[in-house]
Amino acid sequence: MKNFSFKFTTFDELEAQLKLGENLNTESVLIQVFCGESNKENVEKIQKYFVDTFPKAHILGTTTDGMIFDSSVVASSQNVVTFTLFEHTKLEGKLFHKDECNYDAFELGKAVGRTLCKANTKLLLTFSDGIHTNGEEYLNGLNIICPDIPVAGGMAADNGKLSETFVFNNEGICSDGSVSVALHSDILTLNTNYTFNWLPIGKKMQVTKSVKNRVFEIDGMRAVDIYAKYLGKNISDKLPQIGIEFPLILENEDVNIGRAPIGKMDDGSLIFAGNISEGTYVRFGIGDIDEILNTSHYAVSKMAEGLVYKPEAVFIYSCMARRRFLDIYIKNELKAVNMLGPVSGFFTYGEFFHSQQKNQLFNETMTIITLSEQKVLPDFSLEKADNDERTTASSVNHAIAKLANVVSDELALLNEYLNKRVEENTKYIYKQAYFDKLTGLPNRLNLINRLHESIGKAIILLNIDDFTAINDFYGHSIGDKVLQKLAKILKTEVKLHGGEVFRLPSDEFAIIKDIVHTYDAIENAIKEILLAVEKEEFLIGNHYANITITLSAAFINKEGSGLINADMALKNAKKSAKAYTIFQEDLELVKEYEKNLNMANQIKNAIANNRIVPYYQPIFDVKSGEVAKYEALVRLIDDKGNVIAPFAFLEISQKIKLYHKITEIMIEKTFSYFSKNGLAFSINLAFSDILNDKTYQFLFEKIQEYSIASQLTIEILETQEYDQQQKVKEFIQDIYAHGAAIAIDDFGSGYANFEHLTSIESDFIKIDGSLIKNIDTNKSAYLIVETIVDFVKKLDKKLVAEFVHNKAIYDVIKAMGIDYIQGYYLGKPKPEVL
Repeated sequence: MKNFSFKFTTFDELEAQLKLGENLNTESVLIQVFCGESNKENVEKIQKYFVDTFPKAHILGTTTDGMIFDSSVVASSQNVVTFTLFEHTKLEGKLFHKDECNYDAFELGKAVGRTLCKANTKLLLTFSDGIHTNGEEYLNGLNIICPDIPVAGGMAADNGKLSETFVFNNEGICSDGSVSVALHSDILTLNTNYTFNWLPIGKKMQVTKSVKNRVFEIDGMRAVDIYAKYLGKNISDKLPQIGIEFPLILENEDVNIGRAPIGKMDDGSLIFAGNISEGTYVRFGIGDIDEILNTSHYAVSKMAEGLVYKPEAVFIYSCMARRRFLDIYIKNELKAVNMLGPVSGFFTYGEFFHSQQKNQLFNETMTIITLSEQKVLPDFSLEKADNDERTTASSVNHAIAKLANVVSDELALLNEYLNKRVEENTKYIYKQAYFDKLTGLPNRLNLINRLHESIGKAIILLNIDDFTAINDFYGHSIGDKVLQKLAKILKTEVKLHGGEVFRLPSDEFAIIKDIVHTYDAIENAIKEILLAVEKEEFLIGNHYANITITLSAAFINKEGSGLINADMALKNAKKSAKAYTIFQEDLELVKEYEKNLNMANQIKNAIANNRIVPYYQPIFDVKSGEVAKYEALVRLIDDKGNVIAPFAFLEISQKIKLYHKITEIMIEKTFSYFSKNGLAFSINLAFSDILNDKTYQFLFEKIQEYSIASQLTIEILETQEYDQQQKVKEFIQDIYAHGAAIAIDDFGSGYANFEHLTSIESDFIKIDGSLIKNIDTNKSAYLIVETIVDFVKKLDKKLVAEFVHNKAIYDVIKAMGIDYIQGYYLGKPKPEVL
């Protein structure tokens, strides 16, 4: 075997060096061509030259990130060619485009293996493109066909541009595939080794989402964001170009393997030169010049010691990151290898290496392969590595890496400790959140979670009768002991007859029990509980508490209303003073609940879809017969277009905390409407509106915004007593200060009585419709109204009569001297004024 290499820029320069008398145009010649420039035009010229000049030789060419010639790195303006002349080895080559293999790197590797690998194949030299072919999948395909045959070579490069790479042979040029030459021989010997020595640094991170060599998430973050978080945004912005210098390090069968990013996608995922499976733990890698060079020299020394025969050819396929990181010190690494024999090779985007009966893809490594056909003993010794020229920067890197790893390990231990504490605290918090402290029973939140797992079972609610009286009479400590005693009884009961018992707020308990779906079966279960409680004496210390209970039951259904149904039945039992009630679908309570639920939904939808609207009813001056003002009355338009009166929805709106929202809508719409026509009008406010700070502020903001104070009368109404008289008086003073008027509404009913006339300053008194609607036939109503008229006249206030719905009532009211009349007889509420 003979092996020699040349640098060249032009073909004339190369031909001047080739005048050696050797016949290089034979089938036993391997020509490896390493191109400095990666543009296609240059590659086509080089490929054509070698095919035309050496048509019988086996050509294996690639673009690079730098070329190796002896112990030096060749600049990108030049090229390197290596001729290897074999004597006892048969060569067989092939180019495969990936489109011949369904664009699948795995299938590409299988195709190469099936075509080139034979029983006596000693080595497969192969170069794949460096951008489009997944190097690891390519090797996995080869491993399926020929796992025992060593593979050497690597992935083509393009001087760090990560744009387009090319490989070529006698057959053509390829930017998406591979070229290979198999070496078949019975006497060829080879030795391989590699050196890595990128230091893993920082915390271990887990790849949480990946598909082959595309990594989407690490530690739940986008892959590109992980680089930004730990290395800085300036690094992540420059990916993938700078990423090869910052690989991810993963442990593969106790061997550290680098994975360099070679592509950045719009979704923040990164394409790596090899696969990284989901669940793999990785760290960032950092280079250390001292560590790399010392280990390289040691690896070459061990390789030299193991050589049986003197190498006749030495090839290096090394990662571009080593050249870029080591910079001028790369010559020290190459110098050690050059002592084995003349060296050639190139810097790759991924290195192919064979170990442990399979071929692997490396990044950040230098792989070495030596070939011999002659059985000549080695006659060299390696010099000690020369580190004197290096600065202290490398040792600083090593110290930083060690510091970061120690800190990361300590943080990992701390995190493990904290996770343990979190687990303990979680259990504690769970117990606090899901169990009642007093009785130790699961609580209401626990019950809610259990309901969906208990479809078809019965839920029984139990309430202690007059428990407040027990607390008030005996004290809360005795009351607590009663609850603990009852909890113990119920736990014994469910232990005997099955079920789960829960403590609900205050004096209620719940039992979930598997019962046959019949009235008799559930009634028997309730009676068992009643009997168990009745036979126990609640003797707490020296105190005897007389305890009775009320129960209800319902079946837990898929609709999730089991607990609500049982609660309704319990309320019904309490209301009717029964010991227990079993929920049945025809309960009036159910109908009322469904009606209220439907109206609650109607209110929410009406507010959301602008279907709360004012209707305007005229108020007439009795003397002139003209409209004096309009009262704005709220209406709800349901989803079918029906107009709903306030008695059907206002009370429910209070229960679902939307009443004040309706008030604000009425203020906004009414003020806006009358600000445009200048007419006088009134709007109703309840005491709860006045006492609500948000509504209070909203009202006066709108009075100022629309400038309608002189047109406005506030009608104050309330069906419940109030105890904040000072706040109401302040409100009235503010109304008068702005120039608006006050009316007391629904006078003569509920709490709107004579006391209001003395405690609330007002301009108008509106007599409640319940007194007016029958005044023509009801003598008592007539006398009450007559008294109100006489009293109000003496206070010099104006009177308004509501519910005037026929002429007879109109005549009576007019005769009594009332100032204003309002009712259906004169005008119904409408969405527009007359």
